[in-house]
Amino acid sequence: MEGDIQGSPPFDDNVKERRKFEDIVEFLILDTALAFIVILLLAVPLYSWIVNDVTESSPDADEPSIQISWGESVFMPRHEECIDPNNGQDPGYEGFGVGYEPSISITSDGSMYITAHKDLRWGGEDSPVPIILDPDDPGPWWACTDGADTTWDYWASWFWASSDGGATWDHGDQFAPTPGNMLLANYAGGASECLGDEGDISVDAYDVVYYLDTTLEDNWWHRFSDNGTSYEDGPCQRMNTMAADDRPWVAAQGDGIIHYLGNSGASPPECSGDSGRYWYYHSEDGGASFSQCYSMPGGWSTISSQRAGPYVFVAQENADTDSGYVHVRISEDYGRGTGPGPGDGTWQDPVEVGPRNGNCPEGYPVVNNNEKGTVAVAWADCPGSDTDPWKMRFAISYDNGSNWSDSWEVQSFRGISMYPFISITEGDVVTLAFYGLDYDQWGGDDGYVEGKEWFLYAGAVQSPQVNDTWPFTIADPEPLHTITAYEESQGDVHALHDFFETVTSPDGTWLGIAYQVNVGQHPFEENEEQRYIKFVRGEFDHP
Repeated sequence: MEGDIQGSPPFDDNVKERRKFEDIVEFLILDTALAFIVILLLAVPLYSWIVNDVTESSPDADEPSIQISWGESVFMPRHEECIDPNNGQDPGYEGFGVGYEPSISITSDGSMYITAHKDLRWGGEDSPVPIILDPDDPGPWWACTDGADTTWDYWASWFWASSDGGATWDHGDQFAPTPGNMLLANYAGGASECLGDEGDISVDAYDVVYYLDTTLEDNWWHRFSDNGTSYEDGPCQRMNTMAADDRPWVAAQGDGIIHYLGNSGASPPECSGDSGRYWYYHSEDGGASFSQCYSMPGGWSTISSQRAGPYVFVAQENADTDSGYVHVRISEDYGRGTGPGPGDGTWQDPVEVGPRNGNCPEGYPVVNNNEKGTVAVAWADCPGSDTDPWKMRFAISYDNGSNWSDSWEVQSFRGISMYPFISITEGDVVTLAFYGLDYDQWGGDDGYVEGKEWFLYAGAVQSPQVNDTWPFTIADPEPLHTITAYEESQGDVHALHDFFETVTSPDGTWLGIAYQVNVGQHPFEENEEQRYIKFVRGEFDHP
C-alpha cells in the first residue's frame, strides 16, 4: 500500500481525504505533546516547592545529622555503709561518689564500667597530700570511716558497673569497702585493697575487662572475665613499669593484647636513650608482662585500637609547643615489634592530620575507631589566650588511616569546647561530646565572665564528610559548673579538670557518657568545688 501511494501520483480523492485526516491527527498529537510539555514546565516549580516543603518538615534518609533523645542523668553511688553526713559533702549528695576525670568502657553485651580519679584532698583531714602544705600535722589516708572526713569507700580508685544499660550502677566485683587508715590496707585481700589514684579501662575481643589503676609511682592491674562480672587472678598485680606515670591510657584487643601509653612528663633516665613525654608499653599475655618504656616523642596523646582487628592508633601533639600540628601513629600489626624509637617495629611514621594553633590547657587530641576501618581524631584549638574563643577541629579516615580528610572546624558556638571525645558505631555513626561554655548564653555577647554556665554537649553524624556539622545539643539540663569571680579574675578554665569519655552501644542505637559535675564549695580546697561523677544515655533518632 505504502509503495503504491508513493509511486502513483496524483492521489485520488479517498487518499486525499485520508491524508487530510492524518494531518489533523498529527497536528492534534503535536499540539497535545506541546501542551503536555508546557504543563510539565509549569509543574516543576510547584513540584520543587512540594519536595522542599516535605524535606524541611521530615527527616531525609540521606541527611547525615542524627538527633539524640536524652534520658535522665544519674550520679555514681557510694557504698551505703560508707556514707558520712558529717564529712563536708553538701546535703543530699552524701550518697554520691566524689571524683573527677571519668573513663568508661562497654562490653559486647552492653555492660558498662566507669572509673574516676579519687579526690586525694578528701582522703582524711590529715592525709598525706596536706603534708606539703602543713608538714607539722601529717597523717594517713582514710577510707569508709566516720569522723575521718573522707569520701573514699576503698583504697583503689572508683570502679562502678552497670548491667542494665546505665539505668542503675553499683561497684564492680571485689570492690567492697575497706574501712580504716592506709596502714591497715591488705594487698592480698580484695581488689579494692590496692591503693590507687586514677585509672583507665579497656575491653578485648573476648570481653575481658582490663582496669589499670595508677599509684603515680607504678600501676596495678585488675582483670575481669564474663563481660566484666568475674574478677580474675589475685588482686594488686603490679605492672612493674620503669617509669613513674601520671595519667594512664589503655587499649585492649585480640586475646589479651594490651597497649599502655604512660604519661611520664619527662624522659625516665632508666629507660631507653630516647626522649619524650609519652612512653609505650606492650603486652600479649593479658598484662602479666610488658615490653618496657619505648618513647613516642610529642605532646599530649591518647591511644585506641580495634578489638578484633590488628590496628592500633595514637593521636598526639607533634611537640610540647604552643603551636604545631596533630599527628597519628599507626600500627597495622597489634603494635608488635616495638623497639627503642617509634619508627621501629610495626609503628609507621606519624601522619599529620591537622594544624594546632595555640596550646589549650590539658588539650588532649582524642582518637577512636571502629572495626571496619573508620578512625577519627578531634582536638581543641586555642589561637588566642585560654579565655578567648576556642575552636574544635576534626579529621577522619575510612581506610584505617591510609588516607585522611582535610581537618575542619566543627564548633557550633562562640566560646569554649573543652575535651572533645569521639565514639564510633560499626555503622559509622560518629559522635562528638565536649564540655561547652557558650559566651553568648543568656543573650550576652561578652566572654569568660562570672555567672556563665558550663554544659555537657553531644551530637551524632552519619559517615561525616569534610565541613559536615554536628547537631550539638545539651545532654544534661543541669549546668556542670558556673564561672566564679575568682576564675574570671585568674582566667582559670580548669574547673572540670582534664577529660571525660563516651561509649556507643553494641547495636549502635545509643550513646553513653560518663562526666563530671561540680556541686557546692570544697571543704578542704580554696576556690574549688565538690566534684561528682554522673552518667547519661541518649537514644539515636534515626530517620
